[in-house]
Parts: sequence; structure tokens; C-alpha cells
Amino acid sequence: MGLMMGLVGFSLLGGGGAELGAAQRELLGLVQQARSRAALSGSETRLIVNNTETDLDKFHRYVELIVQDTCSTTGEVKWIVMGEGKYLTDGVYFVPEGEDQSETGEGWRSDAYTIWSDENDDFSLADSFKGEREQNGDNQFRYLAFNQLGNVVFPESSGSGVQKAPKLVLGVGSPNPGESGKPLRFDNPNSIAGILLRRYGGFAVLELEDFE
Repeated sequence: MGLMMGLVGFSLLGGGGAELGAAQRELLGLVQQARSRAALSGSETRLIVNNTETDLDKFHRYVELIVQDTCSTTGEVKWIVMGEGKYLTDGVYFVPEGEDQSETGEGWRSDAYTIWSDENDDFSLADSFKGEREQNGDNQFRYLAFNQLGNVVFPESSGSGVQKAPKLVLGVGSPNPGESGKPLRFDNPNSIAGILLRRYGGFAVLELEDFE
């Protein structure tokens, strides 16, 4: 595993610099942790990414692992926080899921957008209290989910279209305050990297030439 991570890091340096490579390596580790935690606990585990547009410090940069905990008597669902939350490397962000949510530079690749486990953006949680987060709070998140078997959860397919695999895309960007409704901007179409998830285990590391 250590050798593989080293090779991944080496291959990414040409596609966005040391910062992007560092963020990619850390994200790979978090994805592996989430998968393992889900399989070991037998409970859905999510890698959550802050999606609260008013919190520019955390927006699409802050990442946390949580495990579902359902009360056997009341059915109430809470989420147990696993360890400390993390920030992506300075200047690196998750690229939002649609072109209407960020400003992108000329030549931006048509598929360089994140695909989450759920297309809806209404997953909200309360602030963490004693290592737990209750549902329906003030903090908005997007997420990558793994079921109780450790398999990644795919988004529901729309109509008769092909079901798309979850994909985490990172880009070198910056906050984009203003009235555009697009809180982030990514000017360099060559400063991107990604991870494509496989349904029953494993992943593909996406380099610059893997995007169209």
C-alpha cells in the first residue's frame, strides 16, 4: 500500500503541483478508511464534504468520516464522528457537481465535476456534540457513502440513463464571492485530479489525461 501511494503521488505531480498531489494522497487514505470502517462496523459510513456556501473556509474543503447509528427502540438516526475532520491542502477544493456551481476557466474539461453518492444536496447535520451529529441541522454536506458491506453507494440513475459511478474531482481554485451564485472558481483546466470509485471495491486514480 505504501509503495502504491508513493507511485500515485509521483504520477500526480505533473498534473497540478505538489499541493494537488498531497490532497489526492490524503483523500485516497480517507476513502480507504471509510470503506474499511463500513465493512468492519456493518453500518453505512460516509465521507462528508462541507457544502455550506456561507462558510468559505470550509466550503468544499472540509472532510469528515461519519458512521450511521440507529436507535433500536426509537429508530432515531445519529452519525458518529470518526476521529478529527480534515481540510484539503490550501488552494485545493472539491470541484462541485455542476458547471452552474463554479466559475471555470477556458478549456475546462466537460467531465471534470464530482459525482456524489446522492445527487440531492439536502443532507444536513447539526454541529458535532460529544462525537455525534444529529440529522437536520444547520450544516449542509455532500457525501460519498459505503454500505454495510463496504461497497460504494451509487447515485440513483435518472430515467433510462446509464448509472454513473461516484467520482471525486479535485482542482486548484479559490473563493469566488459576489452575486454570481458560484462560490468557487477554477481558472486552470490543467490543475485537476480525481478518483473514480468501483462498485465492489477498488478505485481508479484519474490523471489529467483521463478527463475529456
